[in-house]
Amino acid sequence: MTATRTSVRTRLLLTLIALSLATLVVGGTSWTALSLANSKLDHLHDVTLASAERALALSRRASDLATKAPYLLTLPSPFRIRQQADEASRTVNEILGGVSPDDAEMVANLRKLSENVNRLADVASERARLTDRILRINAEIAILERRYSDNARQTDRSLAEAHQWLELQRMAGALIGAGRAGNLVAVGEYQREFRVMIARLGSRASGEAWDLRTRAEGSDGLFELRRQELARQIEAEAALDRIRLGAEATNLYAAQTGARAQADIAAERDRARSSLTLAKSIILIAVLASAVVAITAGIFVSTYVAANLRAISEAMSRLAVGDRSSRLPRTTHPGDEIGKLFQSFRAFRANALRLDRSNRQLAQRNALFQNLYDGMSDGLAILSETGALVARNSRFAQVSGVATEALVGRPVMADLLAEAGWTRVDGADGFAELHHPSGRVLELRESRLATGGSVMLFSDASKRRELEDRLRSVQRTEALGKISGEVAHDFGNILSTISTSLHLMETASPERMSGLRQSIGSALEVGTSLTQRLLAFARRLNLEPEVVDLNTLLQGVEDLIGFALSEEIEFEIKVTDKPLMVRVDPGQMESALLNLCLNAGQAISGAGRVEIRLSLKSHEIAQIEVSDTGRGMSPEVLAQATEPFFTTRADGTGTGLGLAMVYGFIRQSGGDLEMTSTVGNGTTVRLLLPLASAEHRKFIVPGPVLLVEDNPVDAAHARRLLETPKLIEACSVAEALDILASRDPFELVVTDFNLLGEAAGWRIAETALTRSAETKVIVVSGNLPDSSPLAGRFAGRIFCLTKPLTSAALAACLNESLPA
Repeated sequence: MTATRTSVRTRLLLTLIALSLATLVVGGTSWTALSLANSKLDHLHDVTLASAERALALSRRASDLATKAPYLLTLPSPFRIRQQADEASRTVNEILGGVSPDDAEMVANLRKLSENVNRLADVASERARLTDRILRINAEIAILERRYSDNARQTDRSLAEAHQWLELQRMAGALIGAGRAGNLVAVGEYQREFRVMIARLGSRASGEAWDLRTRAEGSDGLFELRRQELARQIEAEAALDRIRLGAEATNLYAAQTGARAQADIAAERDRARSSLTLAKSIILIAVLASAVVAITAGIFVSTYVAANLRAISEAMSRLAVGDRSSRLPRTTHPGDEIGKLFQSFRAFRANALRLDRSNRQLAQRNALFQNLYDGMSDGLAILSETGALVARNSRFAQVSGVATEALVGRPVMADLLAEAGWTRVDGADGFAELHHPSGRVLELRESRLATGGSVMLFSDASKRRELEDRLRSVQRTEALGKISGEVAHDFGNILSTISTSLHLMETASPERMSGLRQSIGSALEVGTSLTQRLLAFARRLNLEPEVVDLNTLLQGVEDLIGFALSEEIEFEIKVTDKPLMVRVDPGQMESALLNLCLNAGQAISGAGRVEIRLSLKSHEIAQIEVSDTGRGMSPEVLAQATEPFFTTRADGTGTGLGLAMVYGFIRQSGGDLEMTSTVGNGTTVRLLLPLASAEHRKFIVPGPVLLVEDNPVDAAHARRLLETPKLIEACSVAEALDILASRDPFELVVTDFNLLGEAAGWRIAETALTRSAETKVIVVSGNLPDSSPLAGRFAGRIFCLTKPLTSAALAACLNESLPA
């Protein structure tokens, strides 16, 4: 068994103890001799130094007090003022503790100094609270002053209103000036000026003026607070002067005490010099003895400690550069510090070997991740906080079509996509789409990283979108097929009316002939309107999203839905009083509504009711609610209702794509679909769509507008779109011509082409356009002629629109962007 060797620390400690004992013996001997010879000098020396030290401390504290006192006036917080004041009071108490009780004059001076410090703190705290209240009032008045200034500059105000707002602005300016005044005289002058302006307003003073007066007058008013603040400022400065005088008296007392102490020290210094010479000799002998002991200890350290430390250092260096074969022999004295260092080296070497194994495993995992990263079918890119491309996988360039040479360095992602021809359309929750002129569509998902920057995933959705378009086309064709059977019956009625009228006209009298022609004309107009609606519905297959009024869209599809539903089913559409503008594809929207109503109709056996209700769910969301009284759905069926190819029809007539396509369309339009149903109580489907932004749905007609329309429904719809207080209406040709002849020219005239069976649209338009070169005319009809006879004479001022009207088409006409 190896014997435990005494530790290096113990051996060095024993050496130091021996060295200390030698020093104590020599020093004690010399100290005893020195003490006996110089006891009187030591006593005098101690008393004199203590006196000088007290004098210096007294002078330093008095200077600190004089320096800190003015700082109280600059602090904004009463808490900080009291904190600094307490510190200053402690300084005064420390000075008082260093003064002899026999010095009555100095003690009285210090007590007055303490009282002045407390008084200064109280006054400064009160002044800070007043200043805080004044600053808040000034901030509120400054906001009011800017609002008064903005109101005064508005051009639509009358002269009296503008003058009143300017007077309020000057009153607010007087209050702001009082809040910034530097003396009581200036505050009084601003108060006098404010009262003059209040008196000048007299009974015309508005609520705004009384509000300013409330903030200015009274015990809590701005003027009184400013007077109190300035009074506290004067009182604080007086207390500060008294503190300075007290500090100067204290410094004078400290200087006198220090001078006496210095004289005593100088007298004793010469007498102690001889005694110190002897002490130096004894100390020199002690130093020589200590040096001998230190040299002995140094030899031990260099021969044992340093050699072993050098071996450990070299082994650690080799281990640090990767030489895992570096080893140290086992020490024969494991109990001391050197032995413990040897053991620590072996533990460190074992940990380094384990770390090497962990690094190899980490490299394998990184290689696996890199293979996954490069093997993805989608493009992946990592961006910095500034949008620069930091990393990408190999598929990114292929999916995005970005040239490989453009990816050198750290290019900005937005610039790369723009140069490649991509146009970004942002969606919700970090989703976006990239559209290319070639027709390709990429889906972009962007997620923020916790460390900054983001990750982008690019998926090619072109083929999937093409398949979705085909499915929508199939769905629309299916809907048209369902409508065709119902519409055929209505066309049969129209043809029967025409045929019967023609047959009766062969034998009818001249008096009855007019009525039969009118009956034929009415039937033709119904047929034409129905044909126009069918054509419009059938042609809207690939339209881009546009801003439409949901009221107009619902009214436009009302006839088609009515034709498609059974006669036993009661159908009603409830619209809102004001336009609800949303940005959707109108054709897809009509198709979605038609599919929902057809599903509702098929869920009703016999008599029932289908209702479409339009409402504003919130200030940003429009809601279309389609409800029926059909058989409803169970919770299990309801949970799968929007899944593709899910159908409950056993006869095979359903594709299972109706609700799935509606849900997909609403989600792509930025909205959502909610559905509730109970077995036996019907189903309610709610379509939620965000309202279009203000710049998309507003247009301005500043001048008077004439609306000529004989159909009350179309007239009400046009009123909602035009929404101007200067709107004048007429329902016949004669009334419209009389209004045009008797009134000033109109800025805009909107007229129906056919009025009470007469094609008088061109005549009304020509009359309005001839009267004024500033007038624009919009001719609307469900069956417009192929060309306008007035287009050449009034180019850029006459426009033709098909019914129903939309706000987007009206806005385009007013901006002269529609061809005649």
